[in-house]
Amino acid sequence: MKVKLQVDLRKLIERGDFRTLKMLLEDQDANVVYEMIEELQTSEKAIVFRLLHKELAAEVFSKLEPDEQIELIRMLTDDEIKSLFKNMDPADRADLLDELPADVVTKLLSFLPKSEREQTIEVLNYPENSAGRLMSPYFVYVTKTMTVEEALAKVRKFGKDAETIYTIFVVEEDRTLLGTIELEDLIFNEPDTPIEEIYSPDPVYVKTTTDQEEVATIMKKYDLNAIAVVDNDLRLVGIVTVDDIVDIIDEEATEDIHKMAGMSAIQTSYFHTPILVFIKNRLPWLVGLLLLQSVSAFIIHKFESVLAAIPIIAAFMTTMVDAGGNAGSQSSTLIIRSMTLGDVDLKDWFKVFVRELIIGLIIGGVLGVVLFVRGLLISNNLLVNLSAGISILLVIIFANVIGAMLPFLGRLMRIDPAVMAGPLITTIADLGGTLIYFLTVSTIVNIR
Repeated sequence: MKVKLQVDLRKLIERGDFRTLKMLLEDQDANVVYEMIEELQTSEKAIVFRLLHKELAAEVFSKLEPDEQIELIRMLTDDEIKSLFKNMDPADRADLLDELPADVVTKLLSFLPKSEREQTIEVLNYPENSAGRLMSPYFVYVTKTMTVEEALAKVRKFGKDAETIYTIFVVEEDRTLLGTIELEDLIFNEPDTPIEEIYSPDPVYVKTTTDQEEVATIMKKYDLNAIAVVDNDLRLVGIVTVDDIVDIIDEEATEDIHKMAGMSAIQTSYFHTPILVFIKNRLPWLVGLLLLQSVSAFIIHKFESVLAAIPIIAAFMTTMVDAGGNAGSQSSTLIIRSMTLGDVDLKDWFKVFVRELIIGLIIGGVLGVVLFVRGLLISNNLLVNLSAGISILLVIIFANVIGAMLPFLGRLMRIDPAVMAGPLITTIADLGGTLIYFLTVSTIVNIR
């Protein structure tokens, strides 16, 4: 068991007590070391990296933010960078190279042996956020002609460097994927049993170009610890393990949250993201929504005569706007979540439409009664109060249906449904709510 240490590394560095520092760090988990050095300056981090053994250093380096990695590369010697880079996972190498200038990429690639350099370049050539970028080339595979004894011998030989040994992949001689076999099946079968007799055919797999979010969905659906990644000829080229998927779920959830808040996705942590990046990602959305929201001025201008005749109706305007925005956000969040989980597909749009129409009718009816009664406290004009009650009913139905249908429109247009949520839904519901309210009031009170 490794003990999590609470040590002031900065004091040890300032005293030059590198022997104690090395002794404290050398047997720690990469996550623990990362947490311990997180608050250090880059120059202090460089000292720590020089004391770590190469495998641990590469693992900790992979956990740093991109800007920290680039700063650290500038401070380390070529030999130190070479050691770090050679011991990184190919997928982590590709992520790092994506952030670096072309001349630095060329330099780093030159540090690798030919086979690993070709492997890293191959990963870089896969689409961003694809299974090819995510996969690991370190796995154990056997052929169907082997026996259990031969398969176990291969596990012992190559298992130490593999991402997992619990799921072993069965292939043809040309590495065409045939199926899988679990480690326990090898352990509990007789040594001379042919693999062909005990492996599970028709495995679940993804292609190198499959989107990482789809990979996560498939692994969750089939409850897999590891999934095969194949090329267009169904040859096994890598695997994705469940620990990779945990990171992807976190990344995709972060992206959806940002989009639902009306801003472009940001993958780096808050304090490692430059202020200009935040402004660039947020300002275009805010400008667009501001211009869209300004349409409400034209709606209000058109109904100036209604406002002039019965000023009290202005008291209900914010209620309509807020209620519509809230209802629309609720329904869009439910549908986007259901789409993400695979509970709702594009073909289900009409069933969702009918359900949300019914839900909106019931919720809107209840809110309409509440608002009518509440209106009696501020106005004795029954027609105005009735108009407000009917308006809130119609606004809730409108917002509920629009909030549910926009994610389907996004999916149909191959746009992330999360883009259709949050501020966009709220703005559309606001405009619709304002128009519905004035039309209802002017009709019931009979003012033109």
